Amino acid sequence: MKVLVTGASGFMGQRLTEKLISLNYTVRILVREKERMPVALREKCEVVLGDITIPETVFGCCQDIDIVFNLAALMGHDLPSQDAFVRFRKVNVEGLMNIVYEAERCNVKRFIHVSSTAAMGLLKENLVDEATPCKPYTPYQVTKYEGEQFLLDEFRKKKFPVIILRPSMIYGPGFKGDFLTLAKVCKTGFFPVIGKGKNLSPALYITDLIEVLLNCVGNGKVGEVYLISSVKSYPLHQVSEIIGKSLDKKIVYVYVPRQLAVIGAFLIERVFMLIKRKPPITKRNIESTITDRIFVVKKAQKDLHFKQEVSLEKGLTETIQYFLEAKYL
Repeated sequence: MKVLVTGASGFMGQRLTEKLISLNYTVRILVREKERMPVALREKCEVVLGDITIPETVFGCCQDIDIVFNLAALMGHDLPSQDAFVRFRKVNVEGLMNIVYEAERCNVKRFIHVSSTAAMGLLKENLVDEATPCKPYTPYQVTKYEGEQFLLDEFRKKKFPVIILRPSMIYGPGFKGDFLTLAKVCKTGFFPVIGKGKNLSPALYITDLIEVLLNCVGNGKVGEVYLISSVKSYPLHQVSEIIGKSLDKKIVYVYVPRQLAVIGAFLIERVFMLIKRKPPITKRNIESTITDRIFVVKKAQKDLHFKQEVSLEKGLTETIQYFLEAKYL
């Protein structure tokens, strides 16, 4: 079976490509710069240089391809602005459309699109599933949602064989992400806790996501959206304790009133907007931190045989060890 991986040079793309090769798939990768892909991987793949935002550079990338894994995306926490929406739509909507039209022209058998739970926005519901109404706000959230809607519209109009996955926060060795920020805070020995809630957040180890991506080749229903997340969400206190143990650091918690944190972040956000710089923290960051997020993954468990194999303690310990070896801490 011949597969195409877009966004192959990224954290997720490299791990997926490596796994596909080990399973004897014939792999074609679409990258903007081949140097960003490890030599050991690209020597075992067919490399196509192209930019999904430039249609002529991706022409032919889906020729003779059975399965497309679409991982290419522009990520970021940018606040809403005209410029930001233009930049994010260029990749997450217009770039996606270019790949889809090429996949349709070449009659691929299945198009597996990696979206994000971010497409749902900041939700207040205690339990979230695929039927929960989406409320995207930031350019990244909005454009990931718009990309999903385009794909579902193509399915309804043309029976385009798409499956959409919405992973929650993914982590693991090879990726910095939010856990590096938390680890840097924990290394100081002090950890701020906002409000009196548990601050529940999901976190899924990279290999668990890769396995469910592979399961999508022969499982799942086209035209469907699937939430992919840790089976349970973790209190921030548990996360910080695992990090502290990995760093051999005793954590002292500093409790910050919820309202004070929100007001402080709002003021920081406004000051940085006035000087036209990206704020280090925003009111929405704080709201996200203090909002419990629990995703229901029963649909993925049933249709895609999704299983969470790696515990938070095991996965996070390995990730912190990677941070130390890479001298990020």
